[in-house]
Amino acid sequence: MVNNRRVPRPRPKPNATPDDLAFGINACAMALETGYARSLLYFADTKNERVLELVERANLAGVAVQPVDIFRLDQLTAEGVHQGVLVRLKAMEPVDLRQVTRDAGKSSLIIILDRVTDPQNLGAVLRTAVAVGVSAVVLPLRRGALLTPGVHRARAGLSLGAPVAAPPNLAMAIKTLKEANFWVVAAATGEGSQSATSFDWPGRTALVMGSEGEGVGQLLLKESDFSVALPMDPRVESLNVAVATGALAYLWRRQWPS
Repeated sequence: MVNNRRVPRPRPKPNATPDDLAFGINACAMALETGYARSLLYFADTKNERVLELVERANLAGVAVQPVDIFRLDQLTAEGVHQGVLVRLKAMEPVDLRQVTRDAGKSSLIIILDRVTDPQNLGAVLRTAVAVGVSAVVLPLRRGALLTPGVHRARAGLSLGAPVAAPPNLAMAIKTLKEANFWVVAAATGEGSQSATSFDWPGRTALVMGSEGEGVGQLLLKESDFSVALPMDPRVESLNVAVATGALAYLWRRQWPS
């Protein structure tokens, strides 16, 4: 006997995940918590209680909810690990760097990322920023990683809670920060670099971090007031930028606990 029942075929997946998505249970929960969720899509036949709880939270918050088949979720996430749920995000408006400086107290840490293009690294830095309580993470509009679904997913959506500034260029951002009495500290080795563990961290610090391969660019190094480096075993050439950022941020926080 021939079975002529048609088996549904998965829709072709896109080359990349749309930039207005966050997926996975934790990322979607953070999107709802921070008010960035525009709509929520979930696997219609799910039995996952955590997903169903997100659906209930979305309904209570007035967020549009849509049950879909699993192929639609696979398609939108490029077969990412979506756990049966995703959210479409509202446009994420960057914070005003000048306003951040006006609101800053005597102790404030701002992280400037120079040519950090890896979403995993960016996500880890943003997670650290939330943990340490930085005033802003400054990303250039060009030559930097974007706030993509990979960033949100990799860091359980905590990237949605980090204040991000996006000036036209980093030199302009540094000028703004200096005018607001921030001291610019670049993470760099070489002549004049001080040990980060014995450095007297200014209360208002703008910490400039470069990519693991290229480091901080020469223009930003010239504009920096200090340069610091983490002491390391000579067999280790460099640390991942996210790891280094976390270590330096907590050294600053140790000196300025509140």
